[in-house]
Amino acid sequence: MLRQKQSCTPAVPTSRGNDSELTMMTHNERASYVLGHSTAEHRRLMLQSRFIGELTETVLAQAGLAEGMKVLDVGCGAGDVSLLAASMVGPGGKVLGVDQSPDSIALARQRAESAGYRNITFEVDDVADLRRKGPFDALVGRLILMYLRDPAAVLRKLARLVRPGGIIVFQEMEIAPSRAVPDIPLYDTCRRWISTAFRSAGVETELGSRLYSLYRQAGLPGPRMISGARVEGGPQSDMYEWLAETVRSLLPIIEKTGIATKEQVDVDTLADRLREAVVAGGGVIYSPVYVGAWARKAGGSGSSA
Repeated sequence: MLRQKQSCTPAVPTSRGNDSELTMMTHNERASYVLGHSTAEHRRLMLQSRFIGELTETVLAQAGLAEGMKVLDVGCGAGDVSLLAASMVGPGGKVLGVDQSPDSIALARQRAESAGYRNITFEVDDVADLRRKGPFDALVGRLILMYLRDPAAVLRKLARLVRPGGIIVFQEMEIAPSRAVPDIPLYDTCRRWISTAFRSAGVETELGSRLYSLYRQAGLPGPRMISGARVEGGPQSDMYEWLAETVRSLLPIIEKTGIATKEQVDVDTLADRLREAVVAGGGVIYSPVYVGAWARKAGGSGSSA
């Protein structure tokens, strides 16, 4: 099983503030961050980043993120994608991570300092009225567009901050392909809880396949795209805790909409029960598929990376 490079993702701290992978749209353009802003959710996001970090790194590398670039990371949350981008652009490059949550920005700064990065700046800002003028060589975002009511309109706005010929890179997911092999009823139940809760809150969990059309609607060239997933088994995988923490963050919606009761979920034991079921069956879990898309903004030399 793949493991993300530890230098790019500092350990999950025991003290966390609020976080969101999307806290930056105008009232009409953003949906609420349905996973909430609890300390448990902050931990879940960092577990998620450790889990899919290498998939994100592959997308950024394919897109052409390189040494010396100036990068804007939108909806940076606790800073995981910013840290990864900073490791790729090197000391000669710069990364600006923006998020509307002051607590998230404070934590991102702390993590960057602890990891020894000097080429990252984090700022509290609102993408609807961004105080940055750019231009940036690259715009990046992970699991952001799925929460937006009008992702194409937001993408069009953000692209204005990128120089002609600069790259625009987003990574979104597709939940539907996720499965356990052989079939594990508990995992099927967890997947149903998660996908139903997201849908009931208006979150687009199958946005990966729509990235091509979103880029075109935003006035951008048709992007190149690549997808990837994790296939996890054995007792040491991070996937069990990540899934359980996702259910935990969604539990208020799960209960409110009648998807399941707190007693039926039993979230405090869920990770252990998932682990036991997978190990006992000698099986694996296929994660959701993560789709990356990238294109070069028209007007510069060269085409899509």
